[in-house]
Amino acid sequence: MGTLRLIEAARAAGVKRFIFISTCAVYDTILGDRPLDEAHPLWPASHYGAHKAALEAFVHSYGMGQGYPICALRPTGIYGLAHPPRKSKWFDLVSAVARGEKVECRRGGKEVHAADVACAVAVLLTAETKAISGQSFNCCDRYVSEHEVATIAQERSGARGAILGTPSAPKNQIVTTKLQALGMQFGGRPLLEQTIDEMLVATSSTQG
Repeated sequence: MGTLRLIEAARAAGVKRFIFISTCAVYDTILGDRPLDEAHPLWPASHYGAHKAALEAFVHSYGMGQGYPICALRPTGIYGLAHPPRKSKWFDLVSAVARGEKVECRRGGKEVHAADVACAVAVLLTAETKAISGQSFNCCDRYVSEHEVATIAQERSGARGAILGTPSAPKNQIVTTKLQALGMQFGGRPLLEQTIDEMLVATSSTQG
């Protein structure tokens, strides 16, 4: 109920637009006969995803039924350099690679950089009201495997430890054309490489 009270308080205070941060965890059971876009059914398998999906229903009713400029953004896994850096996603993996240790890479996931999430929010705050009211928007840049992270870290650091495993691949692709049509541009591999460079610098400082 806290989010609903916040929405009501925002309306009462004259807040002109509300961006609800949802999650792509609202999707769990994926249908193979249709794209994984915002029209795909929401079948979450976690209470977290179910909670977000339930709140999205109110986003739709506030936006479409009551004319309040509100929308939902659905990020996937979020990465980026955290503070302190050791709390960053993949930091331990990057550190091990930089030390020349043998690493085993099996997993991966759909990711978006925290800076891109902020950019997406800015896009939704400045888009035409009719384009966002009551709508949901997927927010995913690319699939990132641990193997890719380790390989980039090795190339950038010059380390020569063994990287075991093979690159994992996504079972499906999240469609983000709806958000991109409003002007969103994701950072792609260059932003991933920049983030790994930042982790390598942080790793060097920690080890020094």
